[in-house]
Amino acid sequence: MLCERCSAEIYKHEFCRYCNRKICTNCVKSSRRVSKTQRIVICKDCWSVMKRRKAFKSMSKDQA
Repeated sequence: MLCERCSAEIYKHEFCRYCNRKICTNCVKSSRRVSKTQRIVICKDCWSVMKRRKAFKSMSKDQA
């Protein structure tokens, strides 16, 4: 399997919540647990888009 951001070969992927790409752990900029079972991830490309970064930082338990 390949990372859709950097094209590196990966065995475990995460989904960026904002661009819906499969990314490797090196491409993950930040992640947070919204609840005990739900984890949201943002990639480095989406982190540089201010609207997406603000949405990530303001995510609360009711919005997830």
